[in-house]
Order: sequence, then C-alpha cells, then structure tokens
Amino acid sequence: MKHIYFLFVTLFTLTTTAQNELSNASFETWTDGLPDGWNGSRTSIALSNVSESPDAQDGSVSLNLVNTSTSHKRFTNVAITASNEPYRLTYYAKGNGEIRNAFYDGNYSSYESYTALSTSDGWTLITYEFTPTAGDLEVIFSLRSTDAAGLLVDNVELIKSATISTKDYLLNTFSIYPNPTSTGYVNITSKTNDIINVAVFDILGKQVLNNTVNNNRLDVSTLTTGVYIMKISQNGQVITKKLVVK
Repeated sequence: MKHIYFLFVTLFTLTTTAQNELSNASFETWTDGLPDGWNGSRTSIALSNVSESPDAQDGSVSLNLVNTSTSHKRFTNVAITASNEPYRLTYYAKGNGEIRNAFYDGNYSSYESYTALSTSDGWTLITYEFTPTAGDLEVIFSLRSTDAAGLLVDNVELIKSATISTKDYLLNTFSIYPNPTSTGYVNITSKTNDIINVAVFDILGKQVLNNTVNNNRLDVSTLTTGVYIMKISQNGQVITKKLVVK
C-alpha cells in the first residue's frame, strides 16, 4: 500500500498544474485526418498539408504542418471562450522552416517574429504571451518556408497567466524527448546550461537510476519496459515527470 501511495502522490503532483485552455493539445486524437479541437475558422493552410506524425515530443503523435511557400499559412484551434486577461502559450516545434504566433479575437493581432528552426535543433520550446479581448479566441500558428517534411508541433499549452505557478514554469523549462522511448536514452534539455541531475523511480517507489545528464542525454538502457517517475533537479529546483520505456 505504501508503494502504491507513492505512485499516486507522484502522479497527482504531475497533473495538478494550471488548467490548459485548449483541448487535445498534444494532438493524440484525430478524426477524418484532422486533430480534434483544431482547424478553426481562421485556418488557411491546405488541409492536405496537415497530418499526424509518429515523431512526438511526448505521447504517441505530433502535428505535422507543411508550407514550402515563402507566404505564411495559418493553423488554428476551434474557437474557445477567453477572458480579457493575460495568457501564456507554450509548445514544442521541430523541423526545417519558420513559425510564429498571433491570435484572433474578432480581429487579428499583430504577429510575433518568426522562430527559424532547423532539424538539427531537435524539439524547441516556444513561448508566446498575449492578452485578448473577452469572447471567442483562436490561437494562430503561422508558418512558412518549410521543407517538404514540414514542421512538427506538439504539447501545446495555453494557460491564464494568473494561474501559472513555479511548478508550471519549471515543467516548461525542460524539454524531455522521446517519451515514450524505445531508444535506450532520453534527451533532457533546459533553458540554461547548468548541470541537470535525474533520479528515476519505478512504480513501487524504488530508485533504479541516479545520474547526471551528459550532453543533454540520459542513458536509460538498463531500464525494463514500464512506467517510471523522473525526479529532475537543476540549481536547487526540482520537478517530477513520468517516463515511459517501451
């Protein structure tokens, strides 16, 4: 019972973060070739250029968008009801091309500057902060100049800024991929170059690994298939994250 309690408390800690205002934000569910909760009224990209990819930052699939033109195309969520208060959007992107954000709340906002991505960058965390008027809201992902493989987007999170805790901030400071992993390793990067220490526990609460991340890579080849909890430490700050080994 004690071991089960450990897992319950740890997993509960992982899930009690500020509420994500977007549904299907990790693009895990699709209907008729499109991600549920997406393809809003302000989408302009050809739907033939929208697909799911098995290359996920976390989970099973990610969103794949292709626009090889130098003119931008938009992809948006189905409108949600927003308040007139600050929001923070975070997401991971990967591939060759340029991506930026804006929003539509009855009027188009100004666009942020493009983030230029290269495949060699791996998964890159992007943050966008804005304040809409109250009412319907579509968040815009604007992209251009991709290669034929397009850009991948995963784990989108839209949170009211007033509800953001230190833990939420830390969870979005680290990039952890692939997860699930079947490669024998997991990449762990952060916004700083400081040392990252990771302790891994099995579902019974037993520590099975305790290592320093080397070149942004943690060797998990000794772990058997299953679900684990990672305790990630950097500069005295600690977060926990679920790890799935296939």
